[in-house]
Amino acid sequence: MPAPALPATALTPAAAAPPAAAPAAPPVLAGLAALAVGHLAVDCFTAIWPVYKTIAGLDLARAGLIATAAGVLGSSLQVVFGLLADRGWAKPLLLGGVVLAGAVALVPYASSYGVLFALAAATSIGSAAFHPTGTGAAGALSRRSTGVFVALFLVGGYAGYGLSQLLFTAVYRATGGATAVLLPIGVIAALAIARFVPARTARPIPLAAWAQGVRAAAGRLSVLFAIQVFAAAVSTSLIFLLPDLLQAHAAPRWMVEGGGHLALVCGACLALVPAGHASDRLGARRVLLFANVGAGVALLLVLRPGTSPALLLPLVWVFGAFNGCNSVVAIAEGSRIMPGQTSGVSALLMGLPWCFSAATPVIAGSLADPAHGGTPAGALRWLALCVPVTLTLCLRLPRAARERAAH
Repeated sequence: MPAPALPATALTPAAAAPPAAAPAAPPVLAGLAALAVGHLAVDCFTAIWPVYKTIAGLDLARAGLIATAAGVLGSSLQVVFGLLADRGWAKPLLLGGVVLAGAVALVPYASSYGVLFALAAATSIGSAAFHPTGTGAAGALSRRSTGVFVALFLVGGYAGYGLSQLLFTAVYRATGGATAVLLPIGVIAALAIARFVPARTARPIPLAAWAQGVRAAAGRLSVLFAIQVFAAAVSTSLIFLLPDLLQAHAAPRWMVEGGGHLALVCGACLALVPAGHASDRLGARRVLLFANVGAGVALLLVLRPGTSPALLLPLVWVFGAFNGCNSVVAIAEGSRIMPGQTSGVSALLMGLPWCFSAATPVIAGSLADPAHGGTPAGALRWLALCVPVTLTLCLRLPRAARERAAH
């Protein structure tokens, strides 16, 4: 896309030589594709820990503590990274985040729980730097179709997240644990971002203006924030215990070692663009109510005693599809409430909720610990109580204009 001609000013004489043309900005779709590839690379690594702890036979309580501590550390930094992105630091955060996220690929080389935590924490920090920044950059590429652009960016992440466990376990088995060969994925994505993503997608937002916008929209943002907390708590706990749940149901090894996870994430991925489009047209309240009712029903069926592995896979897919609507709808709605501040909004509506929901692996791991009589299904039944809370919060959202007119 050619750069626009510079306007003449009173300080520029007509006879003066024309200024040198500014370099052409990267095409919008190329920038969006690079961001989606970066998201794919980051999330290729962020789902490794749940399956590695099962393959390596790690203690569930300790593995849950590592997941929680690393998740809280990274997620708590998302607000900082989101503010920095909105103030002009987006490109360095995108590049650094996508490279650092690969640290967890080195877990087979670790010799202690301390080193395992350090690797998981490094990945969490890289993910925290990339996610709000990338979401903000994608949303800023289009003012008219924010929901769709954010959804397309998220599709890249969900694709990587879904393939991550199968890819990791395949490489782990084929190479005898030499999983460092996965690290170039992040480097290639960083090169694409460096080439095609603009250095600055929007004018930097002063901190005072950002804080004023948050205060003005605190009521609506707080409801979206709470919805994200409880929806993410259910999703995070299911992701953490899904390999163990499938193993308890005597599922085939390919399902335990990534097939079930792929089904869950594929469901969420396929729902993203329809959910973003529906949010743009129908409003957040209606879409979130429908999605969370569907997620609750699917989860009840997943946790029903005696469900066969053959049925678990499609049920997990359905749960992922409904639960996956929450993030894209909440972020799109938050971006409409606070236009031009998408990275900060993404940090508020993804980073901080994930910080709270990151506590669920240690809770789920403790409840499922067989040493204390726990089971994966039993632990998830307790955490499923978050679903009715989420539905109650959805009812507090304002109706869209079209929905109000119908009433």
